[in-house]
Amino acid sequence: MRCRCEPTQLVLVPPRTRTRARRSVVSPHSVTTALASPLWTSGPPTVTATAFGSTPSPVSSRRLSTVQQFRTANGNIKVDLKNKHTIGIAQSRGERPYQEDAYSVASLSLPQHALKRNLINVKQGAGWNNDTLEGFAKENEEGQERLRQVACFGVFDGHGGNQVAKYLEAHLAKRLEDCSVSDITPTISKYRALGGYLRRYRGGILDRFRPNAGSNIIEIDPKAKTPSVELTTAVSAAAVASVESNELKLGLDDMCVLTFLMTDNEILADKTKAKVGSVATLALLHSLDLPHALPFYASQQLSLTIAHLGDTRAILASSSSGRAKALTETHHADSRIESERLRQSGTGLVTDSFGESRWGGTLANTRGLGDGEFKTLGVIGEPEVHSIVLKAAEWSFLVLVSDGVTDVMSDQEIVDLVRGVKDPHEAAKRIVDFAEQVGAEDNLTCLVVPLLGWGKMGGVDVSASRREYRLGQAQGTSSRQKRM
Repeated sequence: MRCRCEPTQLVLVPPRTRTRARRSVVSPHSVTTALASPLWTSGPPTVTATAFGSTPSPVSSRRLSTVQQFRTANGNIKVDLKNKHTIGIAQSRGERPYQEDAYSVASLSLPQHALKRNLINVKQGAGWNNDTLEGFAKENEEGQERLRQVACFGVFDGHGGNQVAKYLEAHLAKRLEDCSVSDITPTISKYRALGGYLRRYRGGILDRFRPNAGSNIIEIDPKAKTPSVELTTAVSAAAVASVESNELKLGLDDMCVLTFLMTDNEILADKTKAKVGSVATLALLHSLDLPHALPFYASQQLSLTIAHLGDTRAILASSSSGRAKALTETHHADSRIESERLRQSGTGLVTDSFGESRWGGTLANTRGLGDGEFKTLGVIGEPEVHSIVLKAAEWSFLVLVSDGVTDVMSDQEIVDLVRGVKDPHEAAKRIVDFAEQVGAEDNLTCLVVPLLGWGKMGGVDVSASRREYRLGQAQGTSSRQKRM
């Protein structure tokens, strides 16, 4: 890498690299500006910077973008999140005739009060310092809008069709940016109007926003031919007014739950989309560095929030030990969390001849968006949300994958396979390639998100011999035999 520096301009020029096109790798859109980081030696994208004293263009709160802007001691910089040197993205149809997976990459501008409350909730996390909140003190101060930038990455695995997964790809992140307290009561009322299991649904963590919780439950007639949402309009309006008068504000966890429920209602209102469904995992990364926030891959401290439902997966890789840390739990009927929730629903768990559990004899996942036929049986669109503060140097990367990958690879195999890879694009490609080689039939999607410890993974490759054995066994065998 060659670097030329002047007082008012910074230009990093990458060396030439050879790239090879491949069907299963999604090429990001071309970009004109992106932040180069010393984390890579394989040719980062070009960076342009303006003088430090100039005012950066604000991040739009009305139109989603993949570009983030940051102030540094050397000037203002722009980063395109979809540039292949920023994150790695790879996909394959596997042996399916069409692709039902989808993914999203976006830069969000979220309210500072939501991010501040999120930090307070996880104040025992690594790297916590009360000074971290200093940057949220004056929302209107010049330059502080940069602290509201959140990098959002999502993986969606559709079933029955790709309509819901594609809808999530296009709308879920934007809905997160737009939701407000006033949406809570009408959203939950619509959900309850579906009847069955959802008739007494309270919205999970959103229940605290409901006025006079416990005394104002709106009963929905399960025998009504049409959901009686109209009958609750007056009550909903009064509830919203009461909530707003108390000046309750949404935290990031509340926003995630509300966003998923609102989006689920939108999907269920469309008869075509309601017949199919999708599971989802969202990862939200926000820099905590002061005085200037940095891109997620260069930040010393990061806030990471995972919103998840279904069997897509999020995994962190330790930079010191090389061990995989799962951030999500599969929402199947026989899992600990879901079996407790569904115990009194009255619907049975059926195990097929292959030993796989199906809720109501049909669905593997008991949480998902869409699946209108199964909402009354307890298939909800409420995600599990977890937030942690990361000392980013302790983590090499975050990976999001669909179950086409995890059906044939363990978490540790996924992490070990990336060991020694310098480019996130190549890392994602390796994971998808290996999954195909050992017999993956389902659609495959993989996002690799480098963190500050990228390329510095310690420990040993504990799954190397197993991977080698599996590849040897896969030679000349059918796809079914590969998976056994």
